[in-house]
Parts: sequence; structure tokens; C-alpha cells
Amino acid sequence: MSGHFAYFTYLCYTGLVAYMASSLIHTVLFWRRSTHVSFQSMPRTLQLFHWLLFESVVVFAMLVTPVFWAVLYDADTYVGGEHRWLNASVHAANLGCILVDVVAGSMVLSPHWIHPAILAFVVALYLALAYLNKAINGWFTYNFIDYDRHHWMVLVYAIGILAAVVLIYYIIYALQLVLDRLLPPKVSLSSPRPLSSDSDDDAEFKA
Repeated sequence: MSGHFAYFTYLCYTGLVAYMASSLIHTVLFWRRSTHVSFQSMPRTLQLFHWLLFESVVVFAMLVTPVFWAVLYDADTYVGGEHRWLNASVHAANLGCILVDVVAGSMVLSPHWIHPAILAFVVALYLALAYLNKAINGWFTYNFIDYDRHHWMVLVYAIGILAAVVLIYYIIYALQLVLDRLLPPKVSLSSPRPLSSDSDDDAEFKA
């Protein structure tokens, strides 16, 4: 297992890059055709995956960035220009990019409870991956999941992280509702969806 992709931070950053690349393609096609046809023409499964990818990069960026700077960052460890650039990219610029998308972009979070549940399940899978990394490579990616040091507190940390994922999700969802009231979109959360209205898992747009 690559040490790079053993870290949740880099997995999240890879997801952000994938989302931005996909969104760029749809944005260019929208500018050229003045319609959401590029998104609507995708299979519904891919539309849902794109929606979940958006939700994951938003929620995980809000989770990873403060945890890194408040808990994991050590000035004595991260020294030199390369580390400063890396930290600024994956622990600061990432959050800035996604905040711009949340405020000014067209995607919104789903009100359906299954979406934050899926994100929490993804985090649980990562915790399993972290212990698999320990079994294969002999080291933990993060100190707070080291059961040899923290014992039963690891379970408390894990539950807290999963709860934080759900809490962050609904905080962002509430923020988008407020933004819709302050800056009424052409297509709001309460308006008919731009996709067919016969499914609860269609993407919703603010503009």
C-alpha cells in the first residue's frame, strides 16, 4: 500500500481534484450550450456518484482541515518550503476552493438522511483501511487511532469523528438553505428539480 494514499488527507485531496475536473468539464459544456444537458445526459448512477463526490469533498474538507491544524500539526515536524507548500495546498487551499463552490456553485447537499450516512460509512471504511495499513506496513497513519497508546479511547475518537461527519453535513445544508433565502436562486431547493422529478436522488441546482 502506498504511504501517500494511506492518509485520509490525500484521499480527500484526490477526491477534490476529481470533482473539480468533472465540474470543469460540465461548466465548459454549459457555457457552450447554455444548458445542463451534459449532466442530465449521464446515466443516473453517474449523476448520483457525482453528487456524492461533491458532498464528500465538502464535508471531508470541513472535517480534515480543522483537525489537522488543531490536533495533528507540529511546527517542529513540518519544516521547510516543501512542507509549507504541501500544507497550504491540502490543508488550506482545499477548504478555500470548496467554500467558494458551496457559496457560489450550483450543487447543493441532499436533505435525505442516506447521504450523510454514506459519508459516515466511507469514513468507517477508511478507519478499517488505517488498521489494514498497520497490519501490512507496521505503522499508524494517525496517532489518535493507535490502540496500543490510547486503548478504548480510540473507540471514542472514532464515534466522535463519525458524529462530526453527520453534524458538519447538516450545518452546511442549513447554510445553503440560508444562502437560498438571502440570494434567491433561479432554481431553489424548494423548486422543481432540473432533472426528472420522479426520483429523490436527482441533483439539485441553485442556478
